[in-house]
Amino acid sequence: MRKVLIVDDEPWVAYGISQLIDWESLGFQVIGEAYDGASAWQRVLQEQPELVISDIRMPGLDGLELLEHIQKSGLSTQVVLISGYADFSYAQQAIRYGAFDYLLKQVEQDQLEDTAKRVGEYLDARKQPAAGELDLLLDELFELLDPDNSITIAGFMENRQLSTSFPHFRFINCLFAEASADWPALTSPAAAGHIQELRLRTGHNKLSILLMYDEDNHPLDLLTYISDHLQYAEWTGISSQGLPETLLARLHQEADIALFSSALYRTEQVLRYKPVSPPADLRKTLLRLEVSIKERNMDDIAADTASIAAVCRSCLLPADQAAIVYNQIVSLYYKYCGSSWDSGPEPLTYENIARQHCTLEELFARIASGFENAAGEPAVNPSGLAKRVLDYIDESFTEDLLLSEVARNFRLSIGYASALVKRETGSTYTEYVAAKRLQLARQLLADPELSVQEIVQRTGYKDYFHFNKLFKKHYGVTPSKYRKL
Repeated sequence: MRKVLIVDDEPWVAYGISQLIDWESLGFQVIGEAYDGASAWQRVLQEQPELVISDIRMPGLDGLELLEHIQKSGLSTQVVLISGYADFSYAQQAIRYGAFDYLLKQVEQDQLEDTAKRVGEYLDARKQPAAGELDLLLDELFELLDPDNSITIAGFMENRQLSTSFPHFRFINCLFAEASADWPALTSPAAAGHIQELRLRTGHNKLSILLMYDEDNHPLDLLTYISDHLQYAEWTGISSQGLPETLLARLHQEADIALFSSALYRTEQVLRYKPVSPPADLRKTLLRLEVSIKERNMDDIAADTASIAAVCRSCLLPADQAAIVYNQIVSLYYKYCGSSWDSGPEPLTYENIARQHCTLEELFARIASGFENAAGEPAVNPSGLAKRVLDYIDESFTEDLLLSEVARNFRLSIGYASALVKRETGSTYTEYVAAKRLQLARQLLADPELSVQEIVQRTGYKDYFHFNKLFKKHYGVTPSKYRKL
């Protein structure tokens, strides 16, 4: 039987909910009632019920705060919130915080019964994922691997009812040339000799693997696993070693940085995460570049940016730090050239850079050419050019279309094309395309027959996590939660 905790500051209401439906026939057992959020939280920690039915408005710790505590703890407990106020903003906030559902007082028997059934179906689906339930699993992975999530590896394993006898953990993230239908969204751990794995599909052609093993006694097992199982990956990133108390999301982020560093430098197919301090030469070259930019010396700008790329490559500066260096150069552009242009090179995260499909040298060569364009190209539009460019983008925004391809198609420089899009739309090229894709995604989410994974691909994204981050940043909730609003 799954456990249910009823929470309401009015005891007679809590009792009424506990008696309103036949919980046992639905596979649930009411383990008790709590009359304030603080005591409810203590019972959740002690008994870890699968379902909490809670009032929103309570003295002290209210229902939304109780839900937030449960979410941050990484517990798999589902929460249904109840309020006597027919205010849609409460429902929005409840769903945004991760509530399974939101009910209004007085709670009707059929509504509560329907909700309990759906919670049961959802919990069953998590045990044995099928294609139809893929959205929920992906949404959970997005929350788990968010860099702000504070759940540890031990907490994750306990909440998922997984066990291991191995003391060490690493994430391995891989990019493949194409997706494999054999990848599971979330599998049960399968031991293979002295190693145990948990595979997570985190993108259309991206796989994340949490490895559990004993590095002290079997130090070669990691390399053996990679050579035996990941030989077809184009690029592979390996996190540092983790322990049970290590944050799950931190290890995943390290593996991502190593993965995108591998793709950016293209010298090592498999790269381990290693914190690297930027060399002193890098700062000196950046200072020299600023002087060159200030003096508008194009030859020196090209030489200095090439030198910066070489310094980054010589120490294999991790992709996240390479992005910081790139963005420092972008800031210099706006400091000295921005006044004469509506748009220039855009600041990029290391994930954005990886999706540019270019090497480090190509990336810095592009920004160097941007300075040349700013210095010498007239900011005028031939008749009808802006409309033709925007029409082309509007017809192709679901494709993997880079700004450089748009510029080449109309025989423009990248800087000029970027400025044109900015002047006409008020957004950068990346922002404009993202807004078009997200608007389409919002429309497609109205079709219940389409999974979020299908929508991701239809809107032109290959990485589910990247799409999820953009959607949540734009609309405040993940795509799966948006469907519930």
